[in-house]
Amino acid sequence: MKKISNYVVNIFLIFVILLCTLPFLYMMLMSLKSTTNAYDLSLNLSSMSLVHYKKIFSDPTFIRYFTNSVFVAISGVLLTLFTSCTAGYAFAKLQFKGSDKIFFLIICTMLVPSQAILVPLYLLVRGFGWVNTFKALILPLPTAFSVFVMRNAIMSVPTELIESAQIDGASNFKILRSVILPLVKSSMLTVAIFSFIGAWNNFTWPLIITTEDAYRTLPIALTTMKTQYDSDVGLTMACAAITFLPPFIFYLFLQSKFEEGMALSGVKG
Repeated sequence: MKKISNYVVNIFLIFVILLCTLPFLYMMLMSLKSTTNAYDLSLNLSSMSLVHYKKIFSDPTFIRYFTNSVFVAISGVLLTLFTSCTAGYAFAKLQFKGSDKIFFLIICTMLVPSQAILVPLYLLVRGFGWVNTFKALILPLPTAFSVFVMRNAIMSVPTELIESAQIDGASNFKILRSVILPLVKSSMLTVAIFSFIGAWNNFTWPLIITTEDAYRTLPIALTTMKTQYDSDVGLTMACAAITFLPPFIFYLFLQSKFEEGMALSGVKG
């Protein structure tokens, strides 16, 4: 009976896996075809080519969008790591008045949908004169979730290590850089993965805050490509594949560290 139940569970899991991967397989298959039929699922190798990818990467506007996405995503990761590590260290190990209340308020911002702050955020950014700038795309990327992850990870670091470094005359910045960060690399990679994927896939905010191609990112290019080449399903799917692959590859390389970092960030609340 137990063996039968295991078979049933395994079959169900295989079904779920196929259900999750089929859309991506469909996207990759259609990106290699030039067709107006969205249901052309034939596997004829003679009808497949990389012509769509060549066409996309020969478009200067698309290249600009792709470069912007890479720049914004990497800059967002670096900024998020800096803010979350410093804030996480402050809330986890430094004693200052009102730290618990401030951290509670920061965590409460996680309950607010991002769509709810788009209008006030836009008015604030416009007031600074940052419309159509990379500052407007990068500075709002750090989140309270990243601070939460790093604070929990840093809390698991023994206080004795910090006290020993303080006796040796190390400053807080040196303690963070030389003592804390080497011990929480897994959590930093977790934050980096979430930040990269969030920045790369961000569509609504870049659409609102940018009106010039010089600052627009790849998800907007996907919408433009679909509008311009809606009759060619393959070209649209090739653009979608290019948009999907970088964060997917980024996650695959760091998958083991991601799981380890998620486990470490939940050691203490």
